[in-house]
Amino acid sequence: MTKLRVGTRGSLLALTQTRLFTSLLCLKHPDLQIDEVLIQTQGDISTEPLNQAKTPGLFVSALRDALLSHEVDFIVHSLKDLPAQPFPGIDTACIPLREDSRDGFVSRGNIPLMQLPAGAVIGTSSPRRTARIRQLRPDLTVMSIRGNIDTRIAKVERGEFDATLLAMAGLKRIGRADVVCEIFDNTDFIPAAGQGALSIECRSEDSEIRELLAVLNDEETRLLVTAERHVLVGLDAGCATAIGAWASLDQGTLTLRAELSVESTGESQRVELSAELGLDECLRASELGLEIASRLKASPIAERVAWK
Repeated sequence: MTKLRVGTRGSLLALTQTRLFTSLLCLKHPDLQIDEVLIQTQGDISTEPLNQAKTPGLFVSALRDALLSHEVDFIVHSLKDLPAQPFPGIDTACIPLREDSRDGFVSRGNIPLMQLPAGAVIGTSSPRRTARIRQLRPDLTVMSIRGNIDTRIAKVERGEFDATLLAMAGLKRIGRADVVCEIFDNTDFIPAAGQGALSIECRSEDSEIRELLAVLNDEETRLLVTAERHVLVGLDAGCATAIGAWASLDQGTLTLRAELSVESTGESQRVELSAELGLDECLRASELGLEIASRLKASPIAERVAWK
């Protein structure tokens, strides 16, 4: 029997995502035993608004430190939490099949966004979501909100906020999708790059572990998120950047859409490009993302955007 240790945060969502992956992995490798190692990250401790964090990868660094120090053998992340640049000594061994990449709207009384009364308070710490709300409903108030999924839902139910936005992937994984009154279409409300996908990382030197993990890799998901995340790479975007990127594949045509916004005003610039790509053409997908980033950087709005 092969024994491996997986590093994970202790939140309900992190544990659910980790256990979802490891249960599928053990089905593929029946002789595999996986032990969980809970790791507390700076993001779990800090009360600072996420978009004002001075350290990139608040929910990531402690997990990677544990991996590199051989405390664990692999780690499971929400891909959208990862800094876009590669990390020395660590490989992405697997990107499993993506969950729902859309944003969901949770409000008191199940009132859709466009029907909320003027002055209603929306809780979000995402510059991207903040900018889009201000673009669609400049008469609403947007305030920072912290906490896990259940905490944020409870804050709305208690009346601390009139509504909040959450990733449908997380809601579905923990069985709370029923609280959503509205789901935004990705072409209208462009999600965060990699939203809904997981990233499974191991040490670069561990080729055998990488091969074990790669059995659950989904080629289409990997292709799409590669395109999306290279928009971030090309922009050198940080957690304060209001940027969304979403790629779709239809009969061999990959279409990548990205929106760069000014968080404080909702002003935005969108770029969309398409290319004929095979599932193994991640390099070309990354080039598409970099081209979109180049066009966004050259747009007039780039001078007014918060980058870090």
